[in-house]
Formats: sequence, structure tokens, C-alpha cells
Amino acid sequence: MIFISLAVEDKAIEKINNNDSLGLQELIKSHVVEIDGEDEHGMTLLQHAAFKGKKEICQLLLDLGADPNGGHHEHQYSTLHFAALSGNLDVCQQLLQYGSKADVVNSVGRTAAQMAAFVGNHTIVSIINNFIPRRDIERYTVATDGQSDPKLPPAAASALHKFVMQVNLHPVHLLLTMQKHPLLYENLAKVKNVLELLSENQMKRNQEANEILSLKYHYLRFLVERIAKEQQQHPEKSIIELMNQFIKAFLKQRPRDGFHEFMDNFIRESVRTFPFKETTVFRQLLLNLSKTNQDSPSALNLLTSCINGQRGFQDDDSCATCGQEKVTSKCSVCKSVQYCNRDCQKLHWSIHKKECDKMAKQLKNLEIKSHDPEAKATDLEKSK
Repeated sequence: MIFISLAVEDKAIEKINNNDSLGLQELIKSHVVEIDGEDEHGMTLLQHAAFKGKKEICQLLLDLGADPNGGHHEHQYSTLHFAALSGNLDVCQQLLQYGSKADVVNSVGRTAAQMAAFVGNHTIVSIINNFIPRRDIERYTVATDGQSDPKLPPAAASALHKFVMQVNLHPVHLLLTMQKHPLLYENLAKVKNVLELLSENQMKRNQEANEILSLKYHYLRFLVERIAKEQQQHPEKSIIELMNQFIKAFLKQRPRDGFHEFMDNFIRESVRTFPFKETTVFRQLLLNLSKTNQDSPSALNLLTSCINGQRGFQDDDSCATCGQEKVTSKCSVCKSVQYCNRDCQKLHWSIHKKECDKMAKQLKNLEIKSHDPEAKATDLEKSK
């Protein structure tokens, strides 16, 4: 363990705070400061940079060989803990890609994801919980002993990695993601088998078994398997046509209350078929799904919370078609429904057109009242 003197530490921290990559690099290369040196609290330069959310500085330190799991913080905070507290998504992804361990706990027994949830950085929780090393996928692109071909074509590894890294678990979003990667839907059987192996392998790690990731792989496999079965039953139809049929079914609403019944049943069935029924995550999810009162969350919300972590609230800014969050485009007529893009809007139009004019009139009435003092006064009297 190499300690940094107070004077040198102040100089290095100043460079980090000022985002002075060149200045910090000069200090390290001239051996004024050691790359993995620690201050009196046991913090490394990388931990300071991560806590400040300095992406460029973190990249510099990692490129120079800084240990992403280094440091001996007095309260056992890892570098990923500090990045999670900073709220910087890019820094968290950097550290994960360089091998930061997500399961390390601090002195109060909390992981980086749990600390992120504690301070309200829920997107960070999703990033950490959904991170999958590329090597976990690439191992299946090499033929093992006795195999003439690998389980997954090497060219499909990148597409599958992007697919399993998706944070948005809405089935429409997942199908649209598949449509963007032909190597996925051209190799459905192999993709399904690899996802099944990935799910099983997560449960074979003894003390490091990851129930949540195993469930996620299973859910993705369930979706791919359903598409593959449809393809076998309807060889005359293109795979894109079949996926679009599923998208329409997922978006279809129950007439009396707008509930997405097909999607809810689909997700419930995916959970019921999870093979590791002794796991805590399965039993808890099954218990939550069994609650059927009017205020119960949908199966999608329960699954998403299980995999991405609980959220105190959800912003009302998601795409009406695929559930992608923080979208800014709106229907030009009613200005009340958000979409990712024109493609999502087209997919949703058969449903939205029934309500669009009505919502547009409601918005217009609200705008009129907001500019009419007499209407405001009338509403105020009614509310008394």
C-alpha cells in the first residue's frame, strides 16, 4: 500500500477538480504521485475522480493502469461506490467495463447499486444491475472440444451483447431492438440456446450466483423462443412480419380499461417458467404477481423493479409504444402522448387515434381556461 503525502495529494486533487488531465498525467509520469497511491482515508486518485464524476480523468487513470478495484477506504467504499454516488452514468459504465466489481459491500453492507438507490440515482442502479461483460457472450463464439461449430456465430456476439444489456424490458422495445440487428433474428435458435446457457451459468456460481441476472436472461430467452416458435408454425411469413404481429398484440388494450392484457399474461408466463423456483427472486416475484387488487402494479412494472431496482416514483415521460424513458417528441395533434420517434408513433396510431381528438379538445379547453380570468374564477367557486 503506497500512501500519498498531504501536499502531493492536494496538488493531485486540484488537477482532478479542474479536470486537468495533462497536469495530472505529468504528476504521475514524473512519479510525483503513484497511480494507485492512497490518501489518509485510503482513497486512490481514481476513487476521487469517480466521486467527482470526472469522466476524462477516470479514463486517463484507467488507461495508465489504475486498479478499478483498488483502494482501502476507511468505510470500505469501492471506486464503483463513489461513481454510483456521483450519479455519473458514463463513469459507472467505464469502471464496469474495466472490471470494477459490482458485488463489493461497504461497512454498512451495501453494494454500489444499493447506495445509488439510497441517494435516488435510480438510473445508475439500472446500469449496474444490467451490466454484462462482453466476454460472457464471446465465450460462446468459440467451438469447444467435440464441436464443429460454435454455439453462436462470432459476428452475432456484438448484437447479442447489446440485446442483453438493454435496461428497458418492455417487450415492444426488445422486439424493436431485435429488428435493428438482423444477426439476432437470423440466428434465433442459437440465440435462444445461448440465453438459456447464460441463465443456467448464473446459478452455477455458488456464492456468486446472480438470481436477478439469471431471471433476466430467462425472460429474454422466453421472448426469443416465442418468436422462433411462430416462425416454425408460419414459415410463409417473414420474421419481421411475425415480430410486428407480436408488437400489435402487446400494444392491444382491453376495451373497458385500457389494460395491456396480452402483454401482462405473456410476462407472467415467462416468470412462471423460470426453472430456478427455489430462488428468493422467483418466490418474491411470484408473491407480488399473485396480488390482483386494482392498485397492483402490472407484471412489467414488477419485473422491471425486480431487475432494475425499486424506484420511488416514475416520470411521466416515457414512450407510449415501447416504454423508453425521457423521450421528448409528442403527438402533434393532442400534445399529450410521447414517442421515441415517428416509427413508434406509427405503431401506436391504431390505438391512439381513438383518443387523440378527445385529448386535443381537453388540452384546448385547459389552455382557454388558463387565459380566461372569468373561467378561473368559476372553477375556483366550484372547488369551494
